[in-house]
Amino acid sequence: MNETYGTGSHKGDVGRFLATARRAAGLTQKELAASVFVTESAVSKWERGLSYPDLATLGPLAQALGVTEGELVSASADDRGRLDAHQARVHRRWRAALLWTTIGAYAVALVATFVTNLAVEHTLSWFWIVASAVALAFSLTTLPLLVTGRRGWTTFAAALVSLGLLLASVEALTSAGFLGVTGAAILFAAVVVWGPLALRSFGSGWLRAHSAAVAVVIDAVGLTLMLAVILGAVGQDRAFVEIALPLVAGGFGLALLIVLVIRYLPLRGLQRAAIVCLVAGAVAVVAGPLVDGLLEHAPVVLGPVDLTTWSDATINGNVTALIAGACVLTAMVLGVLSFVLRRGDRPDAADVVAI
Repeated sequence: MNETYGTGSHKGDVGRFLATARRAAGLTQKELAASVFVTESAVSKWERGLSYPDLATLGPLAQALGVTEGELVSASADDRGRLDAHQARVHRRWRAALLWTTIGAYAVALVATFVTNLAVEHTLSWFWIVASAVALAFSLTTLPLLVTGRRGWTTFAAALVSLGLLLASVEALTSAGFLGVTGAAILFAAVVVWGPLALRSFGSGWLRAHSAAVAVVIDAVGLTLMLAVILGAVGQDRAFVEIALPLVAGGFGLALLIVLVIRYLPLRGLQRAAIVCLVAGAVAVVAGPLVDGLLEHAPVVLGPVDLTTWSDATINGNVTALIAGACVLTAMVLGVLSFVLRRGDRPDAADVVAI
């Protein structure tokens, strides 16, 4: 049969691709024609670049040759697409294997502990610990494979609830009295880490715009509640009022001040950084004496400073003075640098007149 191909045309490219794919599939022209319900002459014309396959035959033709319709149209092998499709199939198989393996393992663990607990103690006691632990593991390993929308938040919420149930189960079985303190600490950590992300993910436009300041307020409230629970559990209610609350209030005020400077002060970035450095220098000077005075119920006294003498009496004051001086010096450098850059951004007076 004449194998002369059209050259310099897309028909010729399609013909050569069809012939190559047919030979790779181990088919004759007659066998290929029978599989797509056309004549052998039609297949011959396709391969010689004299005509195109009909649109209706592209699907069966691609299936018979083991290629895609896109490869037929472009007359070239889509190696990248084949690799992506192969990787997608591998990923789906891996996902299904992991999903059913973990579900099976969790089911076996639950059934085994349920039967054993009933058989040994004739009641369900430590089974609830195992069940909540399995729920926690399921939340972290299997649930992300089942959820499509907001996978991270769903996993986090399920894991947090499962962890709470686990701690409650242990507390109910042992009566150790740790649930309040541990739960408060875990919730505070969750608020600190996930609170800002939740404000940006679920908050309205106003909350998103002011998420930093709102997060500081929420963190302060969470810290106050955690300290109230912890100090209340150890019988230190007075320490909460006299020590914890003032410390939280001071830290909250400082954090809020820094956020307000960085986010809302209408100045250049370097100028805001200079102000933060000055605030840090002031904190370095007064924070230690304030905390010591609060803890010891004594007047606030700054440590003595003598850079020529580094003894036990002056070392704290000297270190504080050096830190404060470094902060002030950094603030001055940032301020000068901001001024220089601002002058560089302005057009020269002669240029303004010329314009």
